[in-house]
Amino acid sequence: MLEGFDLDKLRATTRSCLEQVSRDADPRYYTTTMAVRDLEALREALGNPRFDLVGISYGTRVAQQYLKRHPDGVRSVVLDSPAPNDLAIGGEFARNLDDALKAQFALCTQEAACAKAFGDPYASLRALRDTLRAQPREVSYPDPATFAPARQRLDDYGLTGLVRLYAYMPETAALIPLAVREAAAGNFAPLMGQLVMISQAASELAGNGMQLSVLCAEDVDRIAPDPRDADTLLGTSLTQIFQAQCAIWPHGTRPADFTAPTTGDTPVLLLAGELDPVTPPRYGEAIVPHLSNARLIVAKGQSHNVIGRGCIPKLVGRFLDTLAPRELDASCVDALGPTPAFLDYNGAAP
Repeated sequence: MLEGFDLDKLRATTRSCLEQVSRDADPRYYTTTMAVRDLEALREALGNPRFDLVGISYGTRVAQQYLKRHPDGVRSVVLDSPAPNDLAIGGEFARNLDDALKAQFALCTQEAACAKAFGDPYASLRALRDTLRAQPREVSYPDPATFAPARQRLDDYGLTGLVRLYAYMPETAALIPLAVREAAAGNFAPLMGQLVMISQAASELAGNGMQLSVLCAEDVDRIAPDPRDADTLLGTSLTQIFQAQCAIWPHGTRPADFTAPTTGDTPVLLLAGELDPVTPPRYGEAIVPHLSNARLIVAKGQSHNVIGRGCIPKLVGRFLDTLAPRELDASCVDALGPTPAFLDYNGAAP
């Protein structure tokens, strides 16, 4: 995340990862379809109970595919930050991120103190991206963990990687306008410190072989670089990355009806964050019409993975007790809202 991507280097890294994985496993068998088969085998071994399935993000694909294949094995389903079966994961990342950021920053421009402090945060972010694309910087900064002097290269790829991950949570998204303003004024240290911290936290996900096994079998052949994405923050880089990796990574196949919607009358509760940068509420809206006993609840001002927010855990508990999603009193969710942008590193305006 710290440096711009190099497709040749990426291919070499992918081959190295494949060599390591292949010593103990066959990447072709780590797909959603295989996971569903394993889960059903487990259920049979347990004496055929009926599951209450909870899926978050990619897990919502697994839950929907399992429900499609084994409806008699499911008592209820909770889908948090869901993606419909026909979605090619990765194909809309660039659009969704820009939509979420624009909505988040619009809240800032509507508030006097925030608008005064940052003007148009989206325009400022794009300007900084363009500056770093034209001229990457060598940034001196104190290491965020040890405070030891450090120095790293910062380019547009690092910036957009940070922004994308920060957009997943309203608390970190609230830091973006301030970090961008400081960098635009020549103080890149806060931005670099945040980038180093989040890169370290995400390092365990680097070279995720299972992710490649899933994407290469189920999604990447259904996506192509979209010229309309060229002017977004992410551009078409992720599509190019996935395609380059999947040309190397051995992968399985998907059933012919894989992308068909899941149907039925199983009780299903769907949860979505209004400002989700990867699985926006419209994905849940696309799923609900195919299920006769389902309901979508959108958490205002929230981003990805909302099941632990505010009153939602209790709401999920009531759903599991009653199995009546449409009868839930979800008014408590209205108390949730966006996290105001930090005006300085002490926080937002009073």
